[in-house]
Amino acid sequence: MASLKRDKGLDNTLKLMKQGYLYTTNQRNRLDTTVFETKVLGGKPFAVVTGKEGAEMFYNNDVVQREGMLPKRIVNTLFGKGAIHTIDGKKHIDRKALFMSLMTEGNLDYVRELTRTLWRANTQRMESMDQVNIYRESIVLLTKVGTRWAGVQAPPEDIERIATDMDIMIDSFKGLGGAFKGYKESKAARRRVEDWLEEQILETRKGNIHPPEGTALYEFAHWEDYLGNPMDSRNCAIDLMNTFRPLIAINRFVSFGLLAMHDNPITREKIKSEPDYAYKFAQEVRRFYPFVPFLPGKAKVDIDFQGVTIPAGHGLALDVYGTMHDETLWEDPNEFRPERFEDWDGSPFDLIPQGGGDYWTNHRCAGEWITVIIMEETMKYFAEKVTYDVPEQDLTVDLNSIPGYVKSGFIISNVQEVVDRK
Repeated sequence: MASLKRDKGLDNTLKLMKQGYLYTTNQRNRLDTTVFETKVLGGKPFAVVTGKEGAEMFYNNDVVQREGMLPKRIVNTLFGKGAIHTIDGKKHIDRKALFMSLMTEGNLDYVRELTRTLWRANTQRMESMDQVNIYRESIVLLTKVGTRWAGVQAPPEDIERIATDMDIMIDSFKGLGGAFKGYKESKAARRRVEDWLEEQILETRKGNIHPPEGTALYEFAHWEDYLGNPMDSRNCAIDLMNTFRPLIAINRFVSFGLLAMHDNPITREKIKSEPDYAYKFAQEVRRFYPFVPFLPGKAKVDIDFQGVTIPAGHGLALDVYGTMHDETLWEDPNEFRPERFEDWDGSPFDLIPQGGGDYWTNHRCAGEWITVIIMEETMKYFAEKVTYDVPEQDLTVDLNSIPGYVKSGFIISNVQEVVDRK
């Protein structure tokens, strides 16, 4: 077996942050290899894998460990200490079943109806605004969707604050390289949200508040693990947040979606005229635009992969963005083409914007179905229910920056409800 080719350097974290989503692709091209080693996050060695074969290996629980591999900053700000993302094995499978139990037909229908209703209800507000920053507007609206769906009590006067705290946490990826002046702010934002949710967990257990059965708050507050123990109230609050925080992060996809519709006007007409097009459009937005850059793990055993040996104990990184732009998986991957999902086989190892593998046994996001539903209904709303202008602005999506954004947030003006008055 050949040895791993290396991106030389004692610590390439700064280079990674400067090249962003393109770092892994740049190094593979430079080194003329499909898998390479780099040192990041304090000089720790990682073998970087990509593509369908890389994802299949990465999500093989017999050979790869995920527990303990997330950067401390990301745990402390984005996911939370003790969150489901930070555990493996039987504990992970047991708790993942709790998350998956929320994905009932009724709950999925409800999030669809909530999204549709709240966007329509928001029309008058947007009509009254000189300009609407879609990035900001959607994070507030999706906070309403997420908290309502989860059954948590979020007074209207607190929605803006909760949305801001969520956005601060979600943005924590940018702190991976060097000193991060917003780290304390991110931890403080997480603490405020955890405190708020823990209080609701405790009040639910005491019988002082009564969320509907089947909501995340009810099910998490009353859940017992495979040993018959309730979840620690703080951990319970952390994972309760993890049921609806990913919904709020969809605001990135919303701004990307409107950008895609703006750049490809025919897609607006197809969303209006073709019944399944909004689904294909939503999936292509998730594939095409930058979201999660890569995911970390560690080899449990020696792994023979594509002609090289990755030794036991060695760090692993799955190149998420690179996999979704792999020309061996996707024809013309740098073109925005929703029609590619007409014949997609639903593989759990190629479309992996929120992780891959099996929902029940791997770390694939349990809320992925909800993400697609919210995107479908949001894109239908903007294609069918309102008209708007797109003023001159910076619509750049900088792939050298993590996390990815539409530079301006995507600003619209002159919003008008579509009404057939004939």
